[in-house]
Amino acid sequence: MVRYFEDIDAGETHDLGSYTADREELLAFARRYDPQPIHIDPDAAAQTMFGGLIASGWHTGGSCMALLAEGFLNDTASVGSFGMDELRWRTPVRPGDTVSVAVEVTEKHASESRDDRGYADVNLHAENGDGEEVIFWRSTNIILTRAGSDAWPFEE
Repeated sequence: MVRYFEDIDAGETHDLGSYTADREELLAFARRYDPQPIHIDPDAAAQTMFGGLIASGWHTGGSCMALLAEGFLNDTASVGSFGMDELRWRTPVRPGDTVSVAVEVTEKHASESRDDRGYADVNLHAENGDGEEVIFWRSTNIILTRAGSDAWPFEE
């Protein structure tokens, strides 16, 4: 059953699960989208302050986004976002790291101009197995109200 804006509460949190950073996947992503030596060249990366390969922050963000969609957004009448208000890569993700992800709805507010939607401000946090935060973002998601449910094309 889909959750509409009215069904979401400020303060609710969701454990979104985890993923393990696969070395070959990190390399393939970085070669295509972020070909910096710290992401694609083990020898060069070993000579940096990181001491070895690290995942592209964009790979980390995309992996967390997949868990956010699967564990929260796909269960709501979410129709997009205005973008991120803040994005921080705190600690590098390394091959083999397991990253656990959670999201918190920090605020919600109805649209002042349209009765078919409201806005949920969320904070996403992810940490590695040592409890170090690897990524944080703050964003606002657009979620349909029951009044806007006729615009929801997916099965409930």
